[in-house]
Amino acid sequence: MNSQQLVREVEVLPPELQQQVFDFVSFLRKQQLKQQLTKRTVGEYRDKIHIADDFDEPLGDDFWLG
Repeated sequence: MNSQQLVREVEVLPPELQQQVFDFVSFLRKQQLKQQLTKRTVGEYRDKIHIADDFDEPLGDDFWLG
């Protein structure tokens, strides 16, 4: 099915059903975008994050007291 066929099929529907088709297509596009955004690759953050050697050390009073 090509886009022209799809448009013809939607055009013959009553306005309420056209709105449902529109809502469904919007839903599908959002789902697709979500999937694209959540895809991760191994090592994509390598060398971008640094954890200090004293990470586990308690914070000094100057941090807590300002």
